[in-house]
Amino acid sequence: MNTRLKLFLCASLALLFAANSFAQGAQEVKVAAAADLKFAMAELSAQFEKQGGTKLQITYGSSGNFLTQIQNGAPFDIFFSADSDYPKKLDAANLTEPNTLTQYALGHLVLWSPAGGIDVSNEGWNSLTSDRVKKIAIANPEHAPYGRAAVAALKTAGIYDQVK
Repeated sequence: MNTRLKLFLCASLALLFAANSFAQGAQEVKVAAAADLKFAMAELSAQFEKQGGTKLQITYGSSGNFLTQIQNGAPFDIFFSADSDYPKKLDAANLTEPNTLTQYALGHLVLWSPAGGIDVSNEGWNSLTSDRVKKIAIANPEHAPYGRAAVAALKTAGIYDQVK
């Protein structure tokens, strides 16, 4: 295998490895994956291992922590990041194989309330300002891209200061 990290962000490990021959003959591939991918990765890695025989050693954790680890020489072959800025930083630092940065998904924020809760379908973001709303949950914006996106959406809706 190459000494530099291969940076792939693809939806399917089978497609990923079919398109990139570095795994051919490898007995094990070390994968750093954002914790939110655990359930999807379990299924994809099982399919990949069954098809190709190469074992995937997957470590789940914070994309930001993986960024630091990789910058300091952690021996990962593939990095699936929840935040596209982290792989871009690795790529800019020449710590990746050229032309391997690929977006694997596009996330969407969801405004949801349990049955009997507030009606988010009619009022959208403004429904969060209702007196009936006691708590709002978002990912930690200091660590998670969805948290930062949620804060940005609340600010754009003009209700961030009311609900923070």
